[in-house]
Amino acid sequence: METKLIKIGNSFGVRLPKSLIQQYDLSTDIEIDPTENGILIKSKKKARAGWEEQLAVAIQNGHLPDDELLEGFNDEILDKEWEW
Repeated sequence: METKLIKIGNSFGVRLPKSLIQQYDLSTDIEIDPTENGILIKSKKKARAGWEEQLAVAIQNGHLPDDELLEGFNDEILDKEWEW
């Protein structure tokens, strides 16, 4: 597949065919990574993507993330009555 660079202000852009955008599930937020052989364009990862799956695997492996993350913390502030 061939295409041309398009002048956009002081920069250049590339038009991607709709079929490629659909095939690779691209949206307006993308990542561009330089590689040894050219430029890789891919969908931008959403923040915290895959965290639920990783948590499920950790639990299956016997880890208790809540206990580990909260170790050393207490709810002392919640035990006191708020004053305004």
